[in-house]
Amino acid sequence: MDKAIYIPSAILGVIFILIYAYRCHVTKREFNQAVMVNAFLQSSGIVCGLLLVLGTFNDEAKKLLNEIDLYILIAGFAVTAASIKGIHKDIFLSTVVKPNEPRTSVKRQEEVKS
Repeated sequence: MDKAIYIPSAILGVIFILIYAYRCHVTKREFNQAVMVNAFLQSSGIVCGLLLVLGTFNDEAKKLLNEIDLYILIAGFAVTAASIKGIHKDIFLSTVVKPNEPRTSVKRQEEVKS
């Protein structure tokens, strides 16, 4: 990982860990090392995600994208999953015909009643 990605990720991770440690102290909860590790991984994801966005507008940022193939793969899966979920919800789930439900529209039902 290039230092242009590593250093901001590390700084952001340390900031999140300090916030987490403070909040653990205030709420008297035990510090969880798994949260610490996850905070660093998520910080790296934030930096790389922003870099992916910036790479579409800035050639200098685009040059750094060669170093983050994993995040490009994850972004591709995320877009694919969100699109499939949206299609499933909007097209398939919203038009499910229930066994006792008439197939005519509400407007047509009102016309028939009149």
